[in-house]
Amino acid sequence: MGIIIFNGRSSKDLGIEVWSPPNYQVPQRDYDTVHIPGRDGDLLIDKESYKNVSRSYTVSFGQEGKKNFTILANMLAEWLNSASGYARLEDSYEPEYYRLASYQKAVEITNAYQIAGSAAIEFNCKPQRFLKSGDRAVNFVKSKYGIEDSENQSVLDSSRNKIEGFLEPLRCLVNPTSHPSSPIIKVYGNGSGEIQIGNNTITILSVNGYLVIDSDLMEVYKDETNCNSKVKFSLNTFPKLRPGINDISFSGEITSLEVIPKWWTI
Repeated sequence: MGIIIFNGRSSKDLGIEVWSPPNYQVPQRDYDTVHIPGRDGDLLIDKESYKNVSRSYTVSFGQEGKKNFTILANMLAEWLNSASGYARLEDSYEPEYYRLASYQKAVEITNAYQIAGSAAIEFNCKPQRFLKSGDRAVNFVKSKYGIEDSENQSVLDSSRNKIEGFLEPLRCLVNPTSHPSSPIIKVYGNGSGEIQIGNNTITILSVNGYLVIDSDLMEVYKDETNCNSKVKFSLNTFPKLRPGINDISFSGEITSLEVIPKWWTI
């Protein structure tokens, strides 16, 4: 039997059993197709994105002497409809990953003698399978040797032991997937400075304590305050962490960075 965790609640805690692993659906790449008269074949315009996928399970609930069918069916319905929009979905079949999913369909629940029930449920999921390891924050701080990450993991420093006290040597994060990720970067400091991620230079015009650069939402903010006007990007786009090595450095009055990489695959 498997386990589903949706919107922070586990099927096991609700007494719901998952009977078999779900099928794996590969997301469809999003293209515009244009046919040019007189030309063989269609012209494909790649939108560099994927369409949503479904994730289906067969579940059952109920035991002799436990709650009756109506109560249990209501618990299942309330759980599936507990999120307005996308919520985190994970299961025991792919323990290293999670998805962002919503539940939108009606559910037909089979009644077994008023003491048990079963149903086929189907989640509508964003195409990404996010690595749980990609939600671990990596902290970069200044030291007398340069920029350090807090746990000395997934980073490089070619300048250590070469220039004592140099504050801006290259460091890096290594994207283990074949897809560029949209990181969340928390910038600490007081004043102005620059962050270099790959070939994208991020100019911080002003930071007071901290601000957050969210590449997925394409927003810069501090708490509930929009701070888009305080940041400029040399490529006119929010930073991405490309597959492989991504050099990271910062300078000026920035004191540290906290980077949540958000690695994902399909």
